[in-house]
Amino acid sequence: MSLRRWMREQLTGDAQGDVPPGGSILESFLGKAEERTHSLGEYTAATYPDELKQLLQHRQRVSEELLKIDVASPESRIAAIEPLRELLRIYPHPLVYEILIHAYVDAGRTDEAKGVAFAARERRTECSRSPYPEVRAEIEHLREWSSDDVEDLSAERKQRATASGPP
Repeated sequence: MSLRRWMREQLTGDAQGDVPPGGSILESFLGKAEERTHSLGEYTAATYPDELKQLLQHRQRVSEELLKIDVASPESRIAAIEPLRELLRIYPHPLVYEILIHAYVDAGRTDEAKGVAFAARERRTECSRSPYPEVRAEIEHLREWSSDDVEDLSAERKQRATASGPP
């Protein structure tokens, strides 16, 4: 078979006139292009990475448990320190770090709040380097804590407590 005849058959179909439906000559030469994921939400059930699936399941579990904890008042935050620490063991969610820093400051445990602030900074760095946009998106609108920020928050809380004073 000559190249000219083969090309004619590819363009017009084979001897019986069979052309693949929706097929192009480029696809017949190179094969169908594989789908690529580019942005958040483009995975399908078949292409979702197992590692990411597990991370998101743990994050969802922690988020659901976090919603059950009352963190509106200083007393309730102090009472929630242990459950918050347990949630960090399941998945290091940045919101749990935020609440735990405030809880430690409310309890007057500034050194522990600084330790959590350090861990939060490390987690923030880890999230920013993740290959998954779902993980990188966790830290977009959250504050980056430093030791000075914790000291300032602690001083502000102490000042507010002494200003209100005993009745």
